[in-house]
Amino acid sequence: MPESYDLTVIGAGPGGYVAAIRGAQLGMNVCILEKDRPGGICLNWGCIPTKALLESAHLLEKIHSAKEFGIDSNGAKPDFPTIIQRSRKVADQMASGVEFLLNKNKITRKKGTAVFKDSNTIWLPDTSKEEIVSKYFIIATGARARELPGLPFDGKTVLSSRSAMVLEKIPESLLIVGAGAIGVEFADFYSAMGTKVTLVEMLDQILPVEDKDVSTFLEKSFVKRAIRVLTGVGVSNPELKDGKVKVLLKGKNLPETGEILEVEKILVSIGVVPNTDSMNLEEIGVFLQKGFVKTDTKYKTSVSHIYAIGDCNGPPLLAHVASLEGIKAAEAISIHAGNPHNLSYTPVDYNAIPGCTYCHPEVASIGFTEQRAIDLGYKIRVGKFPFIGNGRARAMGDVGGFTKVIVDQNSGEILGAHLIGPGVTELLPAVVLGITQELTAKEIASTIFAHPTLSETVMESFGVALGEAINL
Repeated sequence: MPESYDLTVIGAGPGGYVAAIRGAQLGMNVCILEKDRPGGICLNWGCIPTKALLESAHLLEKIHSAKEFGIDSNGAKPDFPTIIQRSRKVADQMASGVEFLLNKNKITRKKGTAVFKDSNTIWLPDTSKEEIVSKYFIIATGARARELPGLPFDGKTVLSSRSAMVLEKIPESLLIVGAGAIGVEFADFYSAMGTKVTLVEMLDQILPVEDKDVSTFLEKSFVKRAIRVLTGVGVSNPELKDGKVKVLLKGKNLPETGEILEVEKILVSIGVVPNTDSMNLEEIGVFLQKGFVKTDTKYKTSVSHIYAIGDCNGPPLLAHVASLEGIKAAEAISIHAGNPHNLSYTPVDYNAIPGCTYCHPEVASIGFTEQRAIDLGYKIRVGKFPFIGNGRARAMGDVGGFTKVIVDQNSGEILGAHLIGPGVTELLPAVVLGITQELTAKEIASTIFAHPTLSETVMESFGVALGEAINL
C-alpha cells in the first residue's frame, strides 16, 4: 500500500525544507522528497558555497593591500584547490544542519524525483519506485541554469554557476555572459584569483535590477580592477575548438562588424528554467506559464490542494523569498484544512523584498529605485551619503561606495534604499525593518546609531534626504 501523509513537499531547498518544518510545527504528518542533498541548489551549489569562495577572494585582496596597514605580506597567492575544498566543506556542514532539522521535526525523508500519477498520488520512478499519497502537496522544485543557444553546458569549457565553483584550476581567461548577481559575483571571484575576466551584459547596465547609481559605481570599480565590462552587447556564433570557446560580440562601443573573442572558458548566467518538466503537472490540471507554476497569493495552484513556492513559481528568484513563501504556504494549508492554530494570513509584500550581491564592493537594496519611484508618480527626496565620510570605513581602509535612500516628499515614507560599499548586506536590515514597520525617514534619522559604525551611513542618508545632514 502507498504511504500516506497530510503534506508532501517536493524539493528540499530553502523553500521546501522550511515549508516542511512549518507544516510539522502545525501538527501535520509531513514527507519531503529531494533528489540530491537537503538544502537544494542554494545551500549546496549556490548561495552558501559561492559566499565561501568570495570570502577567500576578499581576504586575498585584503592581504594584497596589507602594506597600507603597516603589515608586510609579500608573496600571498591563492591555493585554488584548498579554496574550492573549503567552499564544499562549508556547504556540506550546512546541509548536515538541514538534515538534523528535518529529523528533529520528525519529517519523513525520501530520495528521488516525483511524477504525479493523479492529483493525490506521486511515484518515484528513478529510485524506489514507490507511491506516496498525500492530502496536500507543496511543489518546491526550484530552477536550473538556462543555456546559451547553440552552446550547451559541458562543465569543462562551457560552465554553469555549478560547474564554475568546482574547477580544478584557475582559468587564464573567462567570458561571463550575463551580469546579474551570479555573473557579477563570479567576475569578482575569478578576477581576484588572477583570471582575465570579460563581463558581458545585453542590457544597458550591470546588475540591471539595481539603481542606476549603484550599477555605475560597481562598473567603475570593476574596470579599476581590470575586469572588462561590456554593456548593451550580445553574444552569438559560439564555436568550441581546441578546448577553447570563440564567440562574436556585437553591440554598443564595439566595431559595427562586432568583435571575435576567444577565451579558455565561458560562464553562462542568463537566467533560469523552472524544474517543472517531467512531473505530469499539466496532465493533472496544474496551470503552467512558460514552465513556471502559476499560483494565487496563498501559493495555491489551479488544483486546490497543490501549492507551489520558490523559483518554480517565478520571480523574485531569491532563497529568502522561497523560505517565506514556504512558511506562508504551510500556514495557508493549515487554515484550509480547518486547523488554523489561531493563524491569520497576511500576503507577502513583494515591494519590500531585500536583495544582496556579495561582490566587492557589496550591493544591497530594497524597494523602488529612484527612476521607478519617479515613473510611478512619486514626488521624492533622495538622500545619499558616501562611505568616504564615515569614520569606521576610513579606519577599515574601505571607503568606496555610498548609501542612498528614496523618500516620499510629502509623507516621509521610505520608498527604497540602495547601498554599495563595505558590509552593506549587513546594513540593509535596518531599512528593511523601517519599511516593513512603516517607520518614516524622520524616525530613522533621529534614531541613535552607535559610533563609529558603518551603520551610521544609513542614518546619515536619511538626514540628507530631510535636509538635516550634519556630516555632509
